[in-house]
Amino acid sequence: MTASATFPVEVRSYEIDAYGHVNNAVVVQWLEQGRLEFLRARGMTYMSIPETMGVHVVVVSLRVDYKAELFLGDRLEVASRVVRVGRTSFTFEQTVTRSDGKLAASAEVVMVCTRGGAATPVPDELRAGISR
Repeated sequence: MTASATFPVEVRSYEIDAYGHVNNAVVVQWLEQGRLEFLRARGMTYMSIPETMGVHVVVVSLRVDYKAELFLGDRLEVASRVVRVGRTSFTFEQTVTRSDGKLAASAEVVMVCTRGGAATPVPDELRAGISR
């Protein structure tokens, strides 16, 4: 599975912490937006999935490796792709890259399908959508 979705980001003043660089929690928010952009590119959203497929998708694991500091005005690209689809879960690989090509952060995010609060198999429609 190699299809991906990307979106641009420019670091804003309110994303800077007391040390003068981007706060690590902001990167997590960009990654969340990246996953949403990935789904949107495939005609899905976090609201349409439960409405049409009867499941919710929730993050169960998030690992971020921070590689480089980011500063006000830096231009970035957030890239997201699904690298694995299992029985009840799927795994995103995501990156945040500066405009000069330097990797600023990489992440692995596991999402699980749930129904009634319990893990449930990935619906065929969702499996097909995230695999293309």
